[in-house]
Amino acid sequence: MEEMYEVLRFIEHGAHCRQSMDCIRGTILIRYLKENPEIGKAGLFGWFRQLCVCVDQYHRCRKQKEYRYLNPYSIVVSEEGELLLLDLESPENAFVMKQMQKHAVRNHFVKPVCEMGPGREQKADLFAYGKTIQFLLAYTEAVPALTRLEEVRLSRVIGRCMGESARGYTDISQVMKDLPAA
Repeated sequence: MEEMYEVLRFIEHGAHCRQSMDCIRGTILIRYLKENPEIGKAGLFGWFRQLCVCVDQYHRCRKQKEYRYLNPYSIVVSEEGELLLLDLESPENAFVMKQMQKHAVRNHFVKPVCEMGPGREQKADLFAYGKTIQFLLAYTEAVPALTRLEEVRLSRVIGRCMGESARGYTDISQVMKDLPAA
């Protein structure tokens, strides 16, 4: 069931990026996955890249400010299959914000407060990005199935996003280089 959502769009202009808002017909990612658990491997990897680009553009537009609520409830799948970030400040999206405030969602996708602090910009978004990739891999069936090498690379990306590796990412733009190509 598709509904209307206010989403963030980004306009690239050289090295600069500007944010705009749009109202689109689509489905929240978590609902989309319940109805369409099978997805092509190329589409899944494309989603990982689209989401990474969206978060990077958000950071560049907002002077490195975090998106804060990156999770399957804050991502909209458009009619064309494109992933977009939900506009969290829009009153039209308040019903989705209520879903994101649930204890189970916060526990799984929000980085623990004890690990956040000064000098750790974007760590919460990196953590949530890693958890979102993990969620997508758990709730989808890629066709054809992922190879062992792709699984290992994605596991490494997730670990580095969530700070489980000594060489963790410091910026979301670093993730793009390590994502496997379809």
